[in-house]
Amino acid sequence: MESEDEWMEVINLQKLVNFSRKVIYYNFDDENKNLSDKSFLEKIEKISTEESIKEMEDVLPFKEVETIFGNYLYRRKDKSTNKKGWFMKEKDYNTILEELAERMVSNIVRNLVKKGLVEMAFDEEKNEFVFWPVERKK
Repeated sequence: MESEDEWMEVINLQKLVNFSRKVIYYNFDDENKNLSDKSFLEKIEKISTEESIKEMEDVLPFKEVETIFGNYLYRRKDKSTNKKGWFMKEKDYNTILEELAERMVSNIVRNLVKKGLVEMAFDEEKNEFVFWPVERKK
């Protein structure tokens, strides 16, 4: 039997999606690895440069993140208020963050391929894609 604490209500999906994108986006920056949790959270809440926002949208588009969240949302009734709402399991949030990190890396590589900086092919023996940098002519 599941306990009620295993679920959390999603009051504002847009805010949760944007917050989660910022967490993943800024977590990839080595400059942030030594920040305290409080300092890190303060930094991601202050993302304001147009360049950072554009880059985040390129590597982790809002719609893609929203779709990933949608896979983990359930329509339920809150037992304390008897109101219906959107809920997700607490343990699924870590899974979502992992999926977002994978999606961001995938999008970064895809963008490098589109720019002609990296080439890729499918290795049938390994059953995965392989990537290598494009050699620049001197």
